Amino acid sequence: MSGHIGVVDHAPEKIIRDMFTMFTDFGSDLDALTAFMTPDYRQLVDGREMTLADFRAHALALREGLSSLEIDILHLVCEADRAATVHLASATRPSGARSVIRVVAFYQFRDGRLCLVDELTRVQQGHDGDDALGSLQ
Repeated sequence: MSGHIGVVDHAPEKIIRDMFTMFTDFGSDLDALTAFMTPDYRQLVDGREMTLADFRAHALALREGLSSLEIDILHLVCEADRAATVHLASATRPSGARSVIRVVAFYQFRDGRLCLVDELTRVQQGHDGDDALGSLQ
């Protein structure tokens, strides 16, 4: 027995892909989005810590400030209750200005839900202030 009951039924790769699909669908329900996370969820973005409430505010701020957001997963590795990605977040503003942020992220799961995301971001293409998109409130 590996001791990771629940993870077998909720494979980390599927959780990450499904969460990103909902995160980038600006018409999706925020309660359904945050259901991917544990109540004590923590997200570290370039050293800044966010709670579940902060993540919800972040998702709302992106929906209000962007016309679209796409996530392209370049690399994804999963092991038991942990995973890591390298992905590109392509954001488009209502003005048509486009930004591309490279994200290296580590994910920790508990009972089939995300409890920790620790990520570093780097603007690959963008404009002033884009380095704050990963933790925008």
